[in-house]
Amino acid sequence: MEEPTLDSISQPDFEQAIERYVTWASEWDGALPADVFFGVWADLQPEDRQVELRARVVEGHLQFTGASPGPLRVESNRIDLEDGRELVIQLESAQ
Repeated sequence: MEEPTLDSISQPDFEQAIERYVTWASEWDGALPADVFFGVWADLQPEDRQVELRARVVEGHLQFTGASPGPLRVESNRIDLEDGRELVIQLESAQ
C-alpha cells in the first residue's frame, strides 16, 4: 500500500495526523533508544573526505583510476569534482 503524501491527503486526514502527533509529543518523556540516538549521531558526523586515486604513467601519459564505486568520476588524466569542475593534470618532462 502506498503512503499518502501532502498532495494527496484530505484535509480531515491531515488534521487528524497532526492531532495524533501533538498528542504523542505531549506524552513523550524525551527518552531515545540507544540505536536511534547513535544512528542520528552517526548521520551528523562529517564524512571521511579522503578519496583514493591511483596514478600510473602509460606510454608517457598519466592515467588515474579511482575507487569503485566512489564519489569522483575519473577518466585518464581527468577528475570530475563534486562541485562540477574538472581537474586535468598534465605531466611535464623534467629538464
